[in-house]
Amino acid sequence: MGSVLTRDNHTLNSDGSTHFNYPVPTLTLGGTKDGLMRISRMAEAYYHQIENIEKTQKGLFPVYALEGASHMSFMSGVPPGLVMKRDLRAEVSEADAHKTFAQQMVSFITEVTKKAYNFDEGSTGTVLKPLLEAMKLEGSYAIKPPCYDKDLIDRTDPTCGHGSPWNAQFTQMLMGGNFGNPYINVVNNDNFHRVDSIDPVHLPEVDSTCDVNVKKECYLNTITVSQCNYEFLDKFDTGYYPISASEIKTKISSRQRIQEHAGNKVDFHTADEVGNRCAEINDFAIQWAYKKLSPAAKARYDKYGTKLVTGDDKGPYNEGPLWIWTYMSYNESKDHTTLTVQSPMMRTPTDYFISSAAGFHYCKVLSPFRAIEHMYVDSLFYADGVSNDYKTAELFLQ
Repeated sequence: MGSVLTRDNHTLNSDGSTHFNYPVPTLTLGGTKDGLMRISRMAEAYYHQIENIEKTQKGLFPVYALEGASHMSFMSGVPPGLVMKRDLRAEVSEADAHKTFAQQMVSFITEVTKKAYNFDEGSTGTVLKPLLEAMKLEGSYAIKPPCYDKDLIDRTDPTCGHGSPWNAQFTQMLMGGNFGNPYINVVNNDNFHRVDSIDPVHLPEVDSTCDVNVKKECYLNTITVSQCNYEFLDKFDTGYYPISASEIKTKISSRQRIQEHAGNKVDFHTADEVGNRCAEINDFAIQWAYKKLSPAAKARYDKYGTKLVTGDDKGPYNEGPLWIWTYMSYNESKDHTTLTVQSPMMRTPTDYFISSAAGFHYCKVLSPFRAIEHMYVDSLFYADGVSNDYKTAELFLQ
């Protein structure tokens, strides 16, 4: 109740399916407004316990998420101190939450005693769908560890992550810009590598060209390099801290480089120095996340949420280590209305004096999972926390 089977209880099989090293059938119960066991961690549990579980364990570890329930929804009375500080306001009554959760327990125990394991998860899959989609697009290391192969192109292996699907589908395309020719498109292969690796150094590539006036489909085949960065406290797997990547360190080719491979002559200043290319990419992640919100989550975010916005890119940090170790910044306004995200970047023209470093525009990319996790959970702590309902809240918050 308001908890999960922790990550150390499961492993991945050779086919990529999840195997639980846990001896007892277990029901996981949670709420979308749990401020201590965040709903994003419940989504991770759902992935491994429902979607990805091996066939022999199907039905043994069901997950049930109740819309509008909080951590306090499993209790009665005045919230304990930590719950007072951290939990969100429930949108279902205590009596209704207790009744619903109790019914799920009875249903689960009935299935276990019959050895049927046909637990009805209700609307859980629908409730968690936006979070699951975002988690997969990030290429979350909680789904499977990164491949981190020595070769630039990672192997295709069901037990490790090849790269970030978000970067594969959107990031290089957004950086590349509009070609003025609908027949030209970017096809990107993103790969997970440690960006500080020096043996070898993994760098982005553009491996094909198109004629500017081409009259049939032409593809610019590109390669990018990514590494997800997670907050240290997530290692304890408590569900209390964000589980999404705080940034995706991403090595991508510059707009100038992409445009030149599409047959266009562009100026580096106009293509890459004017504006904030990384912020444009991160704005797209924010817009994507907002569109994916459930109706209930959207209503909460619109009314109570600290809005996620982008600020100007930081840099350029054209010395590699500076870009690597300068992290994405998150700065909340004093009135708690906005959280401003800024991306450290580095950029070089295609005629850069170091040819091996020419034509790059590196960004710290905002994960769509981080954006949507903020909207579901972190954005609500100030204005929609349970402490707002208690006159004695200030005593606990001091």
